[in-house]
Amino acid sequence: MRHTLILLVTLGALVLSALPAAARDYNLPPGKWWENDRIVAHLELTADQQARIKDLVYGHATRMIDLNAELEKSKLALENQVEQENFDPKAIRQFFAHFQEARRLLESERFEMLLSVRQVVTHEQWKKMLSLRERLEHMRQRPDGPRPGPRPPMNGPRPPGGPRG
Repeated sequence: MRHTLILLVTLGALVLSALPAAARDYNLPPGKWWENDRIVAHLELTADQQARIKDLVYGHATRMIDLNAELEKSKLALENQVEQENFDPKAIRQFFAHFQEARRLLESERFEMLLSVRQVVTHEQWKKMLSLRERLEHMRQRPDGPRPGPRPPMNGPRPPGGPRG
């Protein structure tokens, strides 16, 4: 029974982690992409857009740190309850509901960050960003890893003297 419950909790966590997969195509590039000279040039971001994106991402990121901590705590509490020799299924369901809510809040905040950035960029910049994100994801998923050597062109010249990144 205990192993079955652990398996169910693990499967539940996997299902929950797969839920945002539909929105995965809309992930932002990794890191401080709005400061990357190549990405800035490719997207043709203005200085105002960069500043607004930086402020938005910072605000959402600080909230997501707290939400992620809450998610990890709820996961730990759930695992602890499941591992008890004499456990209460009703209590475990409540811990699982708390875990699900923590996951939902974190994903909602990530989505709100995405929407706020989308409101700053133009439709054309957004399309370019999605295309760039898709290429980065494709490179990351190559069986032999990212290919060494020059990076693929980003449909525009690299700014002179700018850092590569």
